[in-house]
Amino acid sequence: MEVRIDEIAAGIYRLSSYVPAVAPPAGFTFNQFLILGADPLIFHTGLRQLFPAVRAAVARIVAPDKLR
Repeated sequence: MEVRIDEIAAGIYRLSSYVPAVAPPAGFTFNQFLILGADPLIFHTGLRQLFPAVRAAVARIVAPDKLR
């Protein structure tokens, strides 16, 4: 599963996961939002099975143990 990372504003990232099996034939894109700052957080709006790939993408930006 590929997770695309886009910085949409300073310190705010959208992590997008395209899942072709959801709503075929078009598929569906789930978005998660990572907000950096004194207490970084992730707003995860995807499926549970997406979490390992999203966590790996987050780790490319900030250490996951820094999330609140």
